[in-house]
Amino acid sequence: MPHDPYAVLRALLRAEAARNTPKPEAEKAREARRTRETRRVSEGEPPQPCP
Repeated sequence: MPHDPYAVLRALLRAEAARNTPKPEAEKAREARRTRETRRVSEGEPPQPCP
């Protein structure tokens, strides 16, 4: 049995926080979005708001 009775609770809270933290956007997805935005602007389409 662990010496600290709250060790399991802290571990569960850390795991939940890590699961709910927004992940950084992948570089490929960022580059694809940048390319689409550049193409829209160069084709004369009005800019669209970010989702």
